[in-house]
Amino acid sequence: MSDLLSIGSSGVTAYQRALATVSNNIANVNTDGYTRQDVSLTANQPRQIGNSYLGTGARFDSVQRQYDAFVESNLRNSNSDLESQKPLLSYVNRLIDVMGDESIGLTTAMNLFFESARDLATDPASVVSRSIFLRDADGLAARFRQLAGQFELLDNETRQSVETDVGQVNALTAQLAQMNKQLAKHSTEASQPSELLDQRDLLLRELSSLISVKTRFENNGAVIVSVGDTLDQGILVNQNTSRAINVMQSSLESTKIEFVIDAYGQPETMTGITSGKIGGVMSFREQVLNPASDSLDNLAIAVTREVNKVHRDGLDAEGQLGGDLFGFAADKTGQASGMNLLVQDANRVAAAGQFRVIDNPLNSGSAQARVTYTPPLFQGPTQLLGDLALAKVPQIATLPSVTIEASQGFSSLGLIPIGTQNLALTLQAPGPGQTLQVLTRDGRHLIGRALNDTQQGLMVKAGNGMEVGATYSTEALNGTAPASYLGMDIFMGAKASVSLMQQFNATTGEAQAPLAVAAQLTGNTFVGSAGTIAANTFQLNGQNLPELSGPLTLASVVNWLNTATAADPVASRITASSQDGKLVLSRPSGNTTQDIRLGLGANGTPADLQRLGFDTTLNIEGATPDDLLVFVTDTAIPAAAASSTVSVRAQFTDIAGNMKQALRASELKVSFTSNTQYKIIDTRTQSVLAERTLQANSLSTTPSLSYRGLKLEFSTAPKQGDEFTIDNNRDGIGNNETMLALVALESERVMPGGLTITEAYIERVNLVGSVARQAAIAEQALSVVYQQAQEARDGISGVSLDEEASALVRFQQAYQANAKVMQTAMALFEAILQVR
Repeated sequence: MSDLLSIGSSGVTAYQRALATVSNNIANVNTDGYTRQDVSLTANQPRQIGNSYLGTGARFDSVQRQYDAFVESNLRNSNSDLESQKPLLSYVNRLIDVMGDESIGLTTAMNLFFESARDLATDPASVVSRSIFLRDADGLAARFRQLAGQFELLDNETRQSVETDVGQVNALTAQLAQMNKQLAKHSTEASQPSELLDQRDLLLRELSSLISVKTRFENNGAVIVSVGDTLDQGILVNQNTSRAINVMQSSLESTKIEFVIDAYGQPETMTGITSGKIGGVMSFREQVLNPASDSLDNLAIAVTREVNKVHRDGLDAEGQLGGDLFGFAADKTGQASGMNLLVQDANRVAAAGQFRVIDNPLNSGSAQARVTYTPPLFQGPTQLLGDLALAKVPQIATLPSVTIEASQGFSSLGLIPIGTQNLALTLQAPGPGQTLQVLTRDGRHLIGRALNDTQQGLMVKAGNGMEVGATYSTEALNGTAPASYLGMDIFMGAKASVSLMQQFNATTGEAQAPLAVAAQLTGNTFVGSAGTIAANTFQLNGQNLPELSGPLTLASVVNWLNTATAADPVASRITASSQDGKLVLSRPSGNTTQDIRLGLGANGTPADLQRLGFDTTLNIEGATPDDLLVFVTDTAIPAAAASSTVSVRAQFTDIAGNMKQALRASELKVSFTSNTQYKIIDTRTQSVLAERTLQANSLSTTPSLSYRGLKLEFSTAPKQGDEFTIDNNRDGIGNNETMLALVALESERVMPGGLTITEAYIERVNLVGSVARQAAIAEQALSVVYQQAQEARDGISGVSLDEEASALVRFQQAYQANAKVMQTAMALFEAILQVR
């Protein structure tokens, strides 16, 4: 009976604890992080009786956590992935709302800006239209600043969110370190309190919602937590020690933030956070917000650059060149947040083009003209040949052997660009038929000898840099200022100018005003030669020199020159002398205003000048007012030779030309000498700049002509005698070209990828919208994955009230049955005691 009682007692004790465990599960059914517990019952050691063994009851063995490490890890990972999409989707939707809002987004402001430009183009003289244009331009700049301000608010908000969440991560890792300390009291995980392990897993789950982590568990249940690519990197928790994550601003880009572990101990840089709530916020910052902000800055730069380029090219209401319309604050260069309107006065709006065409009221035809300017593109050279283009003072460049092919009889020395200052281009030791030729792009021959028909056909063509339709003219050949082409001081021969000698105070050593020294022209060593110098071979300051019979000696040349100038006034008379075997021409010492020019007459060649000991130099004083093409010709190449050569030297002080402003410096008159023939005349100097035939344009139904980038379009064909004057539009209202160019900017593809300004902004909005759609889809998919992971975890570790109720009934019945066994044992024992 004692055996029966002990068996029943062991069962009561075991099932009492089983009932307690089930009751604990039921009580914690809604406890966050609780893991279902189950009891383990074991049979007692049996007792041998005779040849048999009888059971001795059951005993309570342990309480087991229903836990699967893989399922728990999968739940943490899916939680991290899902939590990364929530802030990304939220912030992206807010950004779309900002960029697409009519009161904050750019599209409306840009449309208003271009619409007001279009209205101003129809009436460039209207002060009201100018004021409205300024208002809308200021509204566009303000919209850029407002949008940048919204981006900055999102930047600050997400930065604070990251800092707050990182603080929570640090708090959780510190708690995990303390948890490890508690777990260290036992050597195995099985001996650990279930509640302690539940708290550990709950902390890991909360940590995974903020940042993706890697874990490794020790035998006693202590956890190692890492955020690196491997468990050996980026360790946050190890045993009872935790390392904090610090948020720092990037040293390379102020808009970026970096994460450093243990920044003030043993710092370790994190490669980046891509999952969890922090990862979602960082993805928004790095993949959406920062690119959108950079795109907005780039758009502001592009708008400012393109609008300013057009506005600077126009004229304001006072006839002055326009300045920048937009700009940036000094401390926010290139940033949309610093974009400002620079023009405040409506009269300073550059609405007009720099040129205006005026029809002569006496024109017999009905043609009306419109003028535009586009920087011209020409075939042929763009600068002087080879190293000659690099001959800026103090450099002197020499081409020792320029080849002249006999088949064409000339060689191009390149282009003297407009604005080239004080050029000296020298032929050294030229051959008998060699000389320099200078022509304009329209075939105006300025310096050299007249070209024959063959030379004209070879030289005056577009491939050499000429204008299409250029015609040859000797009208300005070898002219002298002011009757020269555009009044320029251009001369070929040997020249000496008045020089300046620096003076210093003998006592103090201070620099004084320079002293002007009379011109003196010194040749190379004179070499005598046979042969006569014909009359009109040379000119001395415009005076033809008489014949000089040979042979030539230095003495005979000196005497010849002095005889030729003997009748000139003493104060300006040029005298010849010999010094060290060289011919020297001098002005009187008191004449410090006139230069000396020994040039070529009608019969002279550079080879003739060489006989007197002088090289032949092309001199251009001041800046060239037009592009000039330079050639060297040779009409005396031997029949048996394939080519000849010549040495050329050059030097100039600077190149600072602008074709457009040069054209504005003087009025141009287009005069039709017939229904198809016309001249272009500079009204200031009366120089004929071009003589052409009006060419039909296959791309347009209306006739037009071009000159150095100017394009004159006619409504109908002009008539003989019609005249059109092109001026610099000095009142700034006669041509709406600038506003038309600004209106055209709306459809010009000036942004990367061949997009217009508006399209570039819309594309950025669409990109943000695409991220939002992808984030929404990802969130839905990851929600399903997380739900499945949660269900898998609940299936193992979760508390089911139905299952617990069933276990409760089962254990209750077992408990009652064991109690009945004890009751039976007691009844039997009492029955024995009743026996008398």
